[in-house]
Amino acid sequence: MKCIILAGVLGLASVQGVMAQTAPPSRGFLVVNGGYQVTANDFSNGAVRRDNAEDGRIDTKYVVKGGPSFDFTAGGVLWRGLGVGVGLSRFSVSTPASLAGTIPHPFFFGQLRSVSGEAAGLKREEQAIDVQIRGVFPVGTKFQVMIFGGPSFFQVKQGVVSDFTITESYPYDAATFRSATTTDSSVSKMGFNGGGDVAFFFARQIGVGATVQFSGTTVALPAAGGASQDVKVGGLKAGGGLRVRF
Repeated sequence: MKCIILAGVLGLASVQGVMAQTAPPSRGFLVVNGGYQVTANDFSNGAVRRDNAEDGRIDTKYVVKGGPSFDFTAGGVLWRGLGVGVGLSRFSVSTPASLAGTIPHPFFFGQLRSVSGEAAGLKREEQAIDVQIRGVFPVGTKFQVMIFGGPSFFQVKQGVVSDFTITESYPYDAATFRSATTTDSSVSKMGFNGGGDVAFFFARQIGVGATVQFSGTTVALPAAGGASQDVKVGGLKAGGGLRVRF
């Protein structure tokens, strides 16, 4: 009997030792990141511009570099290590544009005058709702790994050049760029997201972590001349911040 009791005690101690090596049970999680979107999404647009009963052109190149981003995700574990999450993300950056155009001469056909200039004050804003399936994998008591993916719902606002004005004087052999006419275009479209997250918990429920994520889609933005322009949004971003499990 003493042997049986001793074996039972040792067995319980062994189980408790194994349990001590696993993370405390948690059903919910919160991820808050400040980060940087690495991907540049430069694009260009060209259109016909009609003046003086003849066709000229307007061509615009937009510089969309990477920049700071912010995202927030909340979710829970539904079954074993399988969970769901819903995230909100935002990215905003200035998008300077260079413009080149040709203007028909008011007196002579086929004598196009070239102009060029810059359009300042344009911005790109991307907001997304990320719906994710998440695999949640505790590693010991301090670390946790997540992998995730799913659809993203993007809302994109982009300042675009719709026209430009010039300065000219007799005999009109030359024209000078004066200013660009701009407008804010806004579109929405579904895309995708996927990535991974590693967290270190210095307390039972509070920790820090790092995330790498890729998300994106292609949207059709209104452009000069009444046309539309396919523009890529999203891209690769990396960040880190607060982690909470409860």
